[in-house]
Amino acid sequence: MTKHVKFFNLAVIAILFSAITFTGCDKDDPPTTATLFGTITIDNVELWETWQDSGEVQLTLFPEFSLDPPAGWGPIPDGYFGPGTLGGTFALGAPVNAQNPIVLEYAPGVTQWEFEITVDPGTYSALALGFRHDFINDPSLRSATLGVHWNNPSQVSHGIVIRVPGPGGQVIPVYNEPAPATFTVNAGDKLDVSFRADFGFVEDWY
Repeated sequence: MTKHVKFFNLAVIAILFSAITFTGCDKDDPPTTATLFGTITIDNVELWETWQDSGEVQLTLFPEFSLDPPAGWGPIPDGYFGPGTLGGTFALGAPVNAQNPIVLEYAPGVTQWEFEITVDPGTYSALALGFRHDFINDPSLRSATLGVHWNNPSQVSHGIVIRVPGPGGQVIPVYNEPAPATFTVNAGDKLDVSFRADFGFVEDWY
């Protein structure tokens, strides 16, 4: 065997060894994302059958709450939308997965759905299940919040506080629900965000 052939063979072995070593190092790279997972339990799920052709049940995640710029889901102060307007608690901006929400499919007799979402590290203001109606044009009514994660997976909260003016200067709370839980995840975290929802809310909302 000539010196050139020996050199060539040694070079190939070195390249292969480097490739194997490099590939092995990839497996040890630190994670760059976090995982949200859990179970959604839906009450009055039988009503879904009569609504399933008029919209989608979507699981959406909202960014950290901010009034400036408006983003996320949180407490809106009185006067935010103009003098004399009433505040409340609701989504002020679009979800981070607005373009690709998780869509739940109706199945007779099923009341629980498992889910898993890969997210970037950061703070999130709400995880919510909503019914997005195909035929409603009013943006304030288009999505009915069936339930939110609020650290109480055994009870339903729609996560909203909505108040309207009443006679004699009264303020009437139309909805007064516990706020969604805000949570922060770091790279590599796996967080259980199970919660309960109620499909019957569509009959109150629309």
